[in-house]
Amino acid sequence: MEPNLQAPNEAGQNPRPVSALNNIEMTTQAALRSSLLLGLLLTFVSIVPVNAEPQANPDARISLVDKLVEGRYEAALALVEERLATDPERAQKQGLPYLKGHLLLALGRRAEAFQAFAATMKSTPELGPYSRLRLAVEQERDGHPELAAGLVAELLRASPPRSLATPAVRLLRTTLASGADCGVLRGIEPHRFRRSERREIQHAIAECQRRAGDEDGALQTWVRLLEEKTDDPVARFAAEQIVSLGADKLPPRTHMLVGLSFYNHREFDTAVHHLARCLVQRTNVFSRREIYELRYALARSHFWAGRYQAAAGAFAALAKDTVDAKLKAKALYQQGRCFELAGLWDRAIAVFATAYRTAPTGGWSDSALIAHLRLQWLSGREDDALDNLDEMLRRRKYGTASRALIFVASSDIVRGRHDRAGSWLQRAASLRRVPSQELYYWRGRLAELQQKPKNAVEAYVRAFADAPYNPFGTGAYERLQATPLAPVRQALASELAKSKDPQSLYRAWILAKPGTPSKRQLKESVRAAFSASSTSRTFLTLTPQPTAEWPLWQSRPDGAEHMLLSLGLFKEGSRSVLRLFPVSQPGLAMSGSRALHVSGDTRRSLYVAEILKKRVPRSLPDKLLSTDLRKLLFPMPWQELIVRESERQLIDPNLLAAVIREESRFDPTAFSAAAARGLTQFIFSTAEEIASGLEIGPIQPRDLDRPEISIALGAAYFRRLADNFSGNLPEMIAAYNAGEPQATLWRQYCHTNETEEYLSKVAFRETRGYLNKVLTSRAHYSDLYPASPSSNP
Repeated sequence: MEPNLQAPNEAGQNPRPVSALNNIEMTTQAALRSSLLLGLLLTFVSIVPVNAEPQANPDARISLVDKLVEGRYEAALALVEERLATDPERAQKQGLPYLKGHLLLALGRRAEAFQAFAATMKSTPELGPYSRLRLAVEQERDGHPELAAGLVAELLRASPPRSLATPAVRLLRTTLASGADCGVLRGIEPHRFRRSERREIQHAIAECQRRAGDEDGALQTWVRLLEEKTDDPVARFAAEQIVSLGADKLPPRTHMLVGLSFYNHREFDTAVHHLARCLVQRTNVFSRREIYELRYALARSHFWAGRYQAAAGAFAALAKDTVDAKLKAKALYQQGRCFELAGLWDRAIAVFATAYRTAPTGGWSDSALIAHLRLQWLSGREDDALDNLDEMLRRRKYGTASRALIFVASSDIVRGRHDRAGSWLQRAASLRRVPSQELYYWRGRLAELQQKPKNAVEAYVRAFADAPYNPFGTGAYERLQATPLAPVRQALASELAKSKDPQSLYRAWILAKPGTPSKRQLKESVRAAFSASSTSRTFLTLTPQPTAEWPLWQSRPDGAEHMLLSLGLFKEGSRSVLRLFPVSQPGLAMSGSRALHVSGDTRRSLYVAEILKKRVPRSLPDKLLSTDLRKLLFPMPWQELIVRESERQLIDPNLLAAVIREESRFDPTAFSAAAARGLTQFIFSTAEEIASGLEIGPIQPRDLDRPEISIALGAAYFRRLADNFSGNLPEMIAAYNAGEPQATLWRQYCHTNETEEYLSKVAFRETRGYLNKVLTSRAHYSDLYPASPSSNP
């Protein structure tokens, strides 16, 4: 049966406005009640004439912004009320009624806040949409979903500002799920919105169809959503609703869409059920390529569920039945991974070799070849492994060869062998694919083995100077403090301290003995030397530009976001921050970043700060940057929650903060390509399992967007990882990113428990980068927030 909605065309647009709910019996009393409530809320507001001319006197707003930044809401509210009383026309033009509502909400005076927002809708039309959304949000919080739905639906019908569309659509779905009248959907045209918003609206329409008894219409709407996309939150909701209508009735293609959705959301047991069922009738229903993808997803589901033998068998069968050489190699490579994780290394070696020979120029050949090399080396077949290395170099697989060279060199070095590692490190350096700090670290280790202390000290200084917070840099610093290198280190420090060159003085500072007067004096000398450059001096002393000096006050108002920024409401006006606070003026950009952070938009604050960081001269060490800038680069919002949950689980809060920074950039509603949500980026099945052991009760997917839930889950999971990996930090972080079995396997590649060896032997580039980022961020946090023990000198 065709649904009562017109299907989108191929471009995702409806050719005419949607008449969404012709078959739904209207609950007119609920709609009337919403209208009456809204009318009562607005009747007390008198219509005030609006003068569109800009005003030149910004003094009151400057003082207001300063008070907001300082958190002095009572004082700010008093000033707003004074301006509204003495010069109401100008105050209304500047949007002060809206700011009044914002301050009243912050102070808990909700009824008065509602009145202020309602007044803004009349007096300051530019901020009307923002006022309407704020009212809707607060009405929903107060348990009035019908009134909230009426407000937000009116906003969506009127083409809201782009920044408001997503939160408005999400709120509409929330209110409808809470029982608001589906009639509010009338007149909302999904094709006018971006795809993610359009999909949310169509899902809401399907839920209303089902509520009205039109299950066939709802089913077809949800199927269309899955046909378009299977890896976003709407897809998971759609798949869940389709199953609830009766899985036994579903045709094979719908089983495929549902199975792929659960697969993409990492709910593998559920995915297996649907993928297996849809393959029963595959001959006449699916194309050859679709069958391959279904079988591949089924095998990967077994793999991710830890059923390695079942997965290996499925991949073997898939490779046997596949004609395309590249697809065959892909399946074989995954079969080899199954054997490797199951501890069947001889079988893995054979399958990796076959995968490489099947498609030597294919996309999986590099992965198969280096996997083959690693297992040969670890199984004592070093000559065969080195033959593989020569093969990589002959075929100019330089990225893969670089990692292989570091693998074999670090293996020799940690075992005390130094006769071959030097040539391998030299070749890796010539390929220019290995990070310099990693290369210098291993050169230092080799020099120590060769009893060349001066070479070792010089290499370690380079590793630390290039990246003092990077784990290879911190590892190099720890080696420098070791007693055997002390005489050479002190001699080199004394020699370099005589120089006037900033980089030489910086190295002398690194080498000086910690805690001594000479080290403190050298730090001042280093700062003075770098200050000779005006560009470096800017970032040594960078602070936010005073509010009164912002060009914002001299420029002509340019839309609602400009107005919001001039009221200190940076989170709501964030889209215009880079335009009005450009990074070409560092102090001004820093002001914008700080204001965003204070307003609660840490994600965008961090974005601005990182763009600003790119303007810092490469020669200027991170350790010398102004503390204000560094705290914007490594912020800690929700610090109280992070510290409390970390203390409860006996983990380092700086580790948790670092993971949140790298996982979500402090965006509570972040959603990844791997279907992970929230600050700490959990897939729902994992989050649900962890939550069962905490005192937070059953959770829903949307609960992962709540910071208090996400932070508690992250801390609890790290407690589990600390227990499972005996507190070994690199393994814990690797497990967080790639899974516990994979983190355990990488430890088996190592001959020691050293952090640096583990980092060099992590096989996945993504996880290797993730490890370096998290450990680097943790070192910054430990330096900036010293309540936790510092891990970096």
